[in-house]
Amino acid sequence: LGDFHAITAANNLCAAAIDARMFHESEQDDEKLFNALCPMDKQGKRSFSPSMLRRLKKLGINKTDPNDLTLEERSKFSRLDIDPDSITWRRVIDTNDRFLREIEIGLGPEEKGKTRRTGFDITVASEIMAILALTTDLSDMRDRLGRMVIGTDRKGNAVTAEDLGVAGALTVLMKDAIKPNLMQTLEGTPALVHAGPFANIAHGQSSIIADRIALKLADYVITESGFGADIGMEKFFDIKCRYSGLIPQVVVLVATVRALKMHGGGPKVVAGKPLASEYTDENVELVRLGIPNMERHIKNAIKYGVNVVVAVNSFKDDKPAEVELV
Repeated sequence: LGDFHAITAANNLCAAAIDARMFHESEQDDEKLFNALCPMDKQGKRSFSPSMLRRLKKLGINKTDPNDLTLEERSKFSRLDIDPDSITWRRVIDTNDRFLREIEIGLGPEEKGKTRRTGFDITVASEIMAILALTTDLSDMRDRLGRMVIGTDRKGNAVTAEDLGVAGALTVLMKDAIKPNLMQTLEGTPALVHAGPFANIAHGQSSIIADRIALKLADYVITESGFGADIGMEKFFDIKCRYSGLIPQVVVLVATVRALKMHGGGPKVVAGKPLASEYTDENVELVRLGIPNMERHIKNAIKYGVNVVVAVNSFKDDKPAEVELV
């Protein structure tokens, strides 16, 4: 999907800006750094960009004319003084390449020995993916991107993408990715596929924008939460619903006979290996032993005041008696 490419580009632009900023701060004095960040135009005048004005406000400097800044204020404005050991922002790539998990950068002669250990994560793990799913419009996304914390300075203060001055550029890279992707299911129904943050490290939901668009186009909308009801559903209610203002009418709890057998004490299912006979042969008692797990999920959903419907995702080895019990 185009979302992934945009997220990869935006994430890695932010990563590049971090290392470039640290490099230039180590190579230039305060005056050169300020002149580079706020150069004179053809008329010999300096001006602050909106992003720079936000940083000045954060620093408690209530001035809008670059020429009014004292030497101390110029230094404070120009130097982020990022602590290399505090940087949590890593590069991302949408490729299976395990040897990029941990890398060392800055080995070229032009980097003058300023090396640093970092690494690559998968694109879906980027914080920008979570932002894409939570954003409500372009302006909201711009604000969220600016608030991303990439590390701290040497005094322990948070350093954000806004401080780096890249939030606007990240928004431009993401301006088309904010639009949901219209696809079609095997049954011929429309499906808006948009965003996919993990539920264990983020909130695990598809985008708010896709839900809002879908609700304008159909009588009812089914939206999916990532992982199980014990994490995806909880974060759907606690995070996505609060930001979107949307309230679901029903929870569709998807269950499988195979999973219930596992919860009932069945042997472990290993990918690539044949299923144990417990899963291919009829075993109603094993299903019965696993049903309390499903019942607990149902009770958790009911606590939110929402009706629950259980949908059985059937496999070829499921037996009628097992499905009927569920």
